[in-house]
Amino acid sequence: MKRWLLILPLLLFAACKPENCNTPFGQGATIDMTDPQFSNIYNHAGGTVVVSCGHKGVIVRCAGVGEYTAFECACPKDHEVRMTPDSENDALVLTCPACGSRFEIINGAPLEGSATSCMLYQYGVVVEGTLLTIY
Repeated sequence: MKRWLLILPLLLFAACKPENCNTPFGQGATIDMTDPQFSNIYNHAGGTVVVSCGHKGVIVRCAGVGEYTAFECACPKDHEVRMTPDSENDALVLTCPACGSRFEIINGAPLEGSATSCMLYQYGVVVEGTLLTIY
């Protein structure tokens, strides 16, 4: 009986493991923001674009002139599902089509859904002239 009293807390602790927040990420990229496909973010505050890099794509947002953020589009719950920008919210929200979780792309914060124990993976961004490097 004493053994069960020692083992029970270990079993409960193992069952309460948090979600895996280690979102895989892939290669970064360097883009020329004057290229027409990226012009929506070139000094256009609030503009967003999804870049084909990272694990499932990276959404880049122009926060203000010369200020950019970049977040992974893979769902933190199921890393193989690509989240999509919510056009009803001016692309400020990524929504997972599988679990329904939603995240802000201003700071990567979870809004609702079953994957909200994790933040979005944020990439670093460097701007040199019209070139934006995601790393």
